[in-house]
Amino acid sequence: MISVALHRQALKDRIAVVMSLIDETHPAAPAVGPISREARGLAIVLLFAAYEELLTSLTRTLLETVVRMRISNRRMQPGFKAFAVRNSVRSLRDVSERKLFVSAIPTMLELTERTDQHPTVDTNDFPHDGSFMKRTQIEVWARTFRVGPPATILKRTWNSIDAVVSQRNQVAHGALTPQDVGRNYTESEVRKLVSDWSADWEDFLLHVEKCASTRDFFRVPR
Repeated sequence: MISVALHRQALKDRIAVVMSLIDETHPAAPAVGPISREARGLAIVLLFAAYEELLTSLTRTLLETVVRMRISNRRMQPGFKAFAVRNSVRSLRDVSERKLFVSAIPTMLELTERTDQHPTVDTNDFPHDGSFMKRTQIEVWARTFRVGPPATILKRTWNSIDAVVSQRNQVAHGALTPQDVGRNYTESEVRKLVSDWSADWEDFLLHVEKCASTRDFFRVPR
């Protein structure tokens, strides 16, 4: 039903940039200067960017597919149905008690039962969990789309994700510089992290592609 070829290529392109950065700033002689440290710190920032883009673009692909297949809200699998009623659910927070029962809830229930072939899904939506892409975000994503425990797929990378996110955020907010982050890694450690990151996220993409290979991934069977 879906192809992850473009996502895999985008990942490879981003990883190639990271490896080129390390190669250019780490010559054969040991590299201990500020430029090499900064490059290692920037590599961490770029790894985060690659992961964030991968997960958001993959979400868009899945949502675009359910729309293209013209699956009614009623027939959608629960995770996709949640996107179909997302805006209606948001409105419940600010509605009065009276309108809750005479308008808001009935409207939401009507959306879940729509049988026409026009799913009310925003293809730019994303199941944010508020952690800004830490491991819990991947767990929420995996539960939403029912692709299984992500830790078993992202084997070598799983325990590094929160550190990468945290260090990227500290650089983005000015709490740390790339040089500060780069001091935490040797050249060999960064190269292994980049290599594992690339391999594990490619495995993740292929796993999702396999899960989404039938219509029943998107709709409840009759």
